[in-house]
Amino acid sequence: MFTPEYPARSDAAPYPSSDAVASAEQSAAALRAGVEVPPTEAVGRGVLLALLAVPVGVAATVLVWQLGFIASITSFAIAAGASYLYVRGAGTAPRAGLVPLILVILTGVVLSFLAVVAADAVAYYNTPEGAELGWPSATSFVLAHLFDPSVLGSYGSELAMFGVFAVLGTFGTLRRLLAGRRS
Repeated sequence: MFTPEYPARSDAAPYPSSDAVASAEQSAAALRAGVEVPPTEAVGRGVLLALLAVPVGVAATVLVWQLGFIASITSFAIAAGASYLYVRGAGTAPRAGLVPLILVILTGVVLSFLAVVAADAVAYYNTPEGAELGWPSATSFVLAHLFDPSVLGSYGSELAMFGVFAVLGTFGTLRRLLAGRRS
């Protein structure tokens, strides 16, 4: 007759730890007492989801710029989108993930600005004057001029507006998130 062998219980077995059991019991006791237990914040999942706002924001920025509007306004959209996605992914408003969320937003704003410069460089490369410069491809032309101080200097006011809207959008969005968390 075959008798199955059951593995001996060890610390590596898939049983909850005593800390997890105690925490679950405390949460259950708090719920029975009517005390609201704050949800745990999944920072990594929130940041990963917030990163989705970056390529969408970059694409929107270039589109708005190509249409001839002030593209720096999309910094608001990047901040709002990244914050919304962070909350959806993390399960709560940012606390431990506040600094990573701000870094995601700032990364999106910087990449949006650089995308505007790159789009203008490609547009110039495709003109007769750009073709006369002799660059083998638009990619090499963009990479050679994307961080050129004289090129970036010509975007001074746009860069300042991107910075202002990024700060306002980030501050306003995060303030609403943090105020909603306290209530």
